[in-house]
Amino acid sequence: MWVALFASVSAIVAMFQSPLSPEVETEAALEPPLTAATAAETCRRLSNLNEYPFGEAERRRAELRRRSCDMALAAEPNNALFKVAVARAMPHKQRAESLTLLREAAAQGDAEANYEIYESHKSSDRGDPDRTPMVPRAEADRALRKAAQLGHAVSMRVLATLLDRGTTVKRDAAAARYWAERALDNPAKDESRGNLQVFLGRLLVASDKPEDRTRGMEILERLSEPGHYQYGARTELAKAIRKRDPVRARKLLEEARRPDPGGATPVLAEMLIAGEGGPADPKRALSLLRAPTDTVSVKGVLGQVYLEGKLVPRDVQQAVNLIDMAGIWDLDARLQVVRLLAAHPQTRVAHPKHLLYYALEAAELDEPGAMAALIELKLSDNAQFQDRSGACKLIETAVSRGDQTMTPRLSECRAN
Repeated sequence: MWVALFASVSAIVAMFQSPLSPEVETEAALEPPLTAATAAETCRRLSNLNEYPFGEAERRRAELRRRSCDMALAAEPNNALFKVAVARAMPHKQRAESLTLLREAAAQGDAEANYEIYESHKSSDRGDPDRTPMVPRAEADRALRKAAQLGHAVSMRVLATLLDRGTTVKRDAAAARYWAERALDNPAKDESRGNLQVFLGRLLVASDKPEDRTRGMEILERLSEPGHYQYGARTELAKAIRKRDPVRARKLLEEARRPDPGGATPVLAEMLIAGEGGPADPKRALSLLRAPTDTVSVKGVLGQVYLEGKLVPRDVQQAVNLIDMAGIWDLDARLQVVRLLAAHPQTRVAHPKHLLYYALEAAELDEPGAMAALIELKLSDNAQFQDRSGACKLIETAVSRGDQTMTPRLSECRAN
């Protein structure tokens, strides 16, 4: 009995300790020997795979991809496609070498290389103003725009998003609409066309052109209908009609709240507090805003409630904490936090370097009000951000841009 039990256990252990799964053995057996003649095709094929194995299979595939792309580039040293493939296969510790290849390929007009330069900045060079980036913001901005101009589908959608939201590039509503149109005409492989339509509809209804607003309304109305329902459409339609038809807007938000809590809840709560489109119900609004959620837009509206101090005791620190969360996707919320920190120097943020980085970026991009807000913060008594010499440098920049309101302050800086 014991011999039989031992044999059974050994068999089970061997099953789990087998160095290669059948899938890995099959993949390894089917892979032809790598030669100079097969390297280019192997590199192209493995670089375009969207499915990723795990464990040993992942290691083997990554190694084969790296070797095949190295061989392909050695055979064709001016091939931009292989430069990008080799760069993407390099580990993070070789980021400098990777960027060299990407910049070479970008200079040759390769769209993917330009997008990868932007991605490198986004993933590694943001958030710390004391660190010198390997890809400066301005280079990432240029690279993303170039990739979009070259027809890179993902870049079109990303550029439209950033032009609307801010961060890395300066906000530009007209340009955002243009690139959203282009992204919809040429969606990325795994991109939801419905999501792109809702995004475009939201941008169009905010246009200063009547024909754009009409078209945007048509898009959102159609995608809000049961037979064509698209996530987020009813929320955006409600926002668009909120002023002229608050009753219907509130009804749409009630319908959208469960499928789209992050989008519908903040607006619905505002309407409940103000009594727009129906009876005021601040108690329910607070309940919605205080419900457990990681949705930053909900946090932002709750922060405004704490800042106002009518429904709850006023708490500026709590307001800063909550609005700061909303600032992840909302530049206006981020700048509001900067102003609150200056006006209430006893307040603090959990990640001051992170906030300062994005405030400096907004000032560099000359976003409306960003430079003035940051100067006030650096001149304030807030211990996390007080920096008079840094403020004076920003004042010099503001004056050089033609901001005459800063001229008296520049004289004070030079006098001191």
